[in-house]
Amino acid sequence: MLFIITGKLWATDSIPRWHITILPSSMRIDPSTNRIFDKPYNDNSSDELLLKYNWVYNGKVASLKAARGEYVSFQLVLTNETEKPLKGIDVFMKPFKNNSTAFEILPELFLEWAVEVKSKSTGYPKAALGTGWYPDALIPFKYIQQGTKPLKVNAWVYPLQLPDFNNRINHQKSQIIWVDQYIPFEKTAAATGLYSTSISVTIEGVTQSIQVELKVWDFAIPNENLLKASLQHEGFVSHMDEKQELEIYQLMKRNRIGGMDPTYKPEMKKVGNNVTIDWGKFDNRLKKYLTGEAFTKANGYDYGPGYGTPFETFLLPFDVYGKHDTPGWPDVGKPDVEKNAANKAAYINVIHSVRNHLKSMVDPKKTGLTVYLNGLDESYFPEAWERMAYYGNLFKTAYPEAEFRVDGGYNDTAMQVIENAITSWAVHTIEFNNDRFNKYAKMGIKQWLYGPMIYESKVNSWVGSSTFTDLPLVNDRAISWSAWKYNAYSWISWGIGAGWKAGWYDAETWKSANDGGNADGYDEKKMNGNGMVLYSGGIVPNVKGPCPSIRLKTMRDGVQEYEYMKMLAAIDKNKDRVSNIVNKIIDRPFGDQAVGNVNVWSYDPQKWDAGRNELGELINEATKNGGK
Repeated sequence: MLFIITGKLWATDSIPRWHITILPSSMRIDPSTNRIFDKPYNDNSSDELLLKYNWVYNGKVASLKAARGEYVSFQLVLTNETEKPLKGIDVFMKPFKNNSTAFEILPELFLEWAVEVKSKSTGYPKAALGTGWYPDALIPFKYIQQGTKPLKVNAWVYPLQLPDFNNRINHQKSQIIWVDQYIPFEKTAAATGLYSTSISVTIEGVTQSIQVELKVWDFAIPNENLLKASLQHEGFVSHMDEKQELEIYQLMKRNRIGGMDPTYKPEMKKVGNNVTIDWGKFDNRLKKYLTGEAFTKANGYDYGPGYGTPFETFLLPFDVYGKHDTPGWPDVGKPDVEKNAANKAAYINVIHSVRNHLKSMVDPKKTGLTVYLNGLDESYFPEAWERMAYYGNLFKTAYPEAEFRVDGGYNDTAMQVIENAITSWAVHTIEFNNDRFNKYAKMGIKQWLYGPMIYESKVNSWVGSSTFTDLPLVNDRAISWSAWKYNAYSWISWGIGAGWKAGWYDAETWKSANDGGNADGYDEKKMNGNGMVLYSGGIVPNVKGPCPSIRLKTMRDGVQEYEYMKMLAAIDKNKDRVSNIVNKIIDRPFGDQAVGNVNVWSYDPQKWDAGRNELGELINEATKNGGK
């Protein structure tokens, strides 16, 4: 017999005790305890009540709002009220429909994979949210076996069960499903109005369903990722095979985050100072990304943000000998000889060769061509600054379309040496100063926010990553809002998949018994999820491809909301209304005033979601009244 039930499932002799509910995408729940991690500090509100009723779910219907061209998300929580395992689980969601019109793009379902945080990230005794199981990786349902279909003998599968057969969560109480819905960019495919569907769970012939409503606003955010927000990771993607590489770049494009890898280099042969470059393998591998073809149906990218658009930023292959004791590209020797006339000429000749070759496949108006010299990365001594200035001026003349970027926290003494030679700067958040920031913006230097989001103490400057599993989820959203607040060009964080394989099972991406000097009283480093927002395939049975994290999805939401801000400010022809919304949520992050101050923005996800909806409603109203 089939039981169709909406709302909570009550116990009878014939119906097992389990129920489903909806959570916003802006918070995480521990599947072993149903504790909600992402709430304001010292908030003692009932987690059980938030599961029953919250700002996207009234206990009966889930309500979402979105513009065309963006993703909107929510989470389905399946809770088992008995000790008996739930097997043969089947989750189903029909397309959103408005009268007779349905989206052609189906909802995307993911099973949430949790990692256990056993100790707080070092340096965050106040800000970290504590121990427990944190849902993070999102496994696409194409790798999950649902329902009661018979298993093949000796077949590796990922069955949908509670408790999760593979995740091995201690005393697992709930299973969480992430739902993404992309709203078609074209108005003909997603007319303004109210759409509805339902999400259903069937176990042993019993089905529960929850209605989901979606209001589509009368505007679209740009197809292109105009903010160019990026994750940089040296060698991470370039060392993969081409199939894995395509999967990673398409996944990141879908989530509006660019990938930066400076280690793509064409083959070079050097005899004396004569250099020849073989572009064959380089072009075969990268041309489709530089033209945008990689993000079209021809390469399996059927729909999504950035359709048909190229890399937002491309790091050119140049480097110099420096802090990593590796040769430059081209290799013109160490600092004592690199400026010799013959070596300088050789370096310039290669710059010209690269520029002439890439002209045919790269549109610098769409792809920011950037010179990033890893050998001089975050180098804080006068000899390095002089070399930055030397190479910056070299590229200004020889490759004027390219930006010359330096990374780090450079004081006034350093900036006096390099400020006229650089065109782009990844500004370390701990060294951030608004007056200096505005000064260099007026000089035309593109400034990217770079580094951790909270400086509970200066020990947090260990890393160039803004991603930590056990810090509030809003931090990964706040970097885009902060870019708006401070009028930054964009933002960069380090790391795409650090801990790539171990991260499936071990939240402590980075461990070290020595902190390099017992900074602020800490004698070891333990960093949960640092530099890892993607999980590799092939580690968990039958999960063959990469999986995004909830933190990457949250970054994506911040980028989408940045586009809301740009659109409303353009409608208003000023920033007043946008700034009023942003300033109610964000105070003064980064720089000296933020060190030791945990409360640099609101930690109430409801306020962030309300701010997003307010921006959307204002744009929608202006559009209806004739605005663009």
